[in-house]
Amino acid sequence: MSYMIKLNRTTEYGLVALRHISLKHATDPGAMTSAREVADHYGLPFEITAKTMQRLKELGLISSEHGARGGYVLRRSLDDISLAEFLTLMEGKRSLVACTPGHAGGHGGCEYQPKCKIRGMMADLNLRMRGFLSNIKLSELAGTPPGGGVAKC
Repeated sequence: MSYMIKLNRTTEYGLVALRHISLKHATDPGAMTSAREVADHYGLPFEITAKTMQRLKELGLISSEHGARGGYVLRRSLDDISLAEFLTLMEGKRSLVACTPGHAGGHGGCEYQPKCKIRGMMADLNLRMRGFLSNIKLSELAGTPPGGGVAKC
């Protein structure tokens, strides 16, 4: 049995879109990417893909241009975005267990908290996991070339 951190669908689609944009830019600098292109290429639902890419834009990770030749380009290099930062942007601040700082719902998420003997250990584990995720760059996960595919304006 293994433990896994579960990502929501929007986060997964966001990773797919960022990787696609970065790889496309590596082979064709200045090329724009549409939500339709990403959805069709990976067999993703268009509506969710389009909303995800709009969210990435609102978060400042990509930018867009309107018009017939419009689309999205990276605004930030994937080399500069850690997995921890990306997860926080997409899903909010989280922790492994409900009683540690940063968990949605705050400190009061556990009914056993008054008698808990492992709260400090769980807080330490949460900090270590956050540190681990902070040392993973999106470019590493995406397998993208150095520079992360940021368009030069």
